Amino acid sequence: MTCCKQIPIPVLNLSYNKLVFLHNNLKHLFLPRYKNNTSWQSFDLISNGKQNSLLKHLLEITDWMQLLNTSTGIKNIKHMYLAVLDSYSQIPWHHDRQDYNFDSSFITALHTSKSFIEFVDDKKYLYKQGYSYVIRSGVDHKIFNLNKSIRITLCTTPEENPY
Repeated sequence: MTCCKQIPIPVLNLSYNKLVFLHNNLKHLFLPRYKNNTSWQSFDLISNGKQNSLLKHLLEITDWMQLLNTSTGIKNIKHMYLAVLDSYSQIPWHHDRQDYNFDSSFITALHTSKSFIEFVDDKKYLYKQGYSYVIRSGVDHKIFNLNKSIRITLCTTPEENPY
């Protein structure tokens, strides 16, 4: 079973240096995704459909969101967060839901070199920078960052995802 697929939406180009600057200066606002794994943190840019004021400083993302709205079937983003996995860290085996369908949420790779996601009974997937993917998060999976740099992704949950 294929557990990860690239979706045909516009590429998001965002400066890695800008993201690192943001993370380093606002680290106190990034919260651990799981209590027992502080190497994986996130920061909400949109929550319950409401934009965080910081988002206006990330014009590449707001412009990309407008492009999604006008050129794809992705509309009304309910939730969006930046996810950071520390260098030389991992997210151990887990699943996020109880079925094997593709999620309506999608992941956009902002800086994922030397990292991968692996699914039970499937293979390792490498994300290409700027591209977006849907996964079957009900299948057990783990993520490794083998880079000396942080791994950064953008997770977006639209009201509806036709992909």
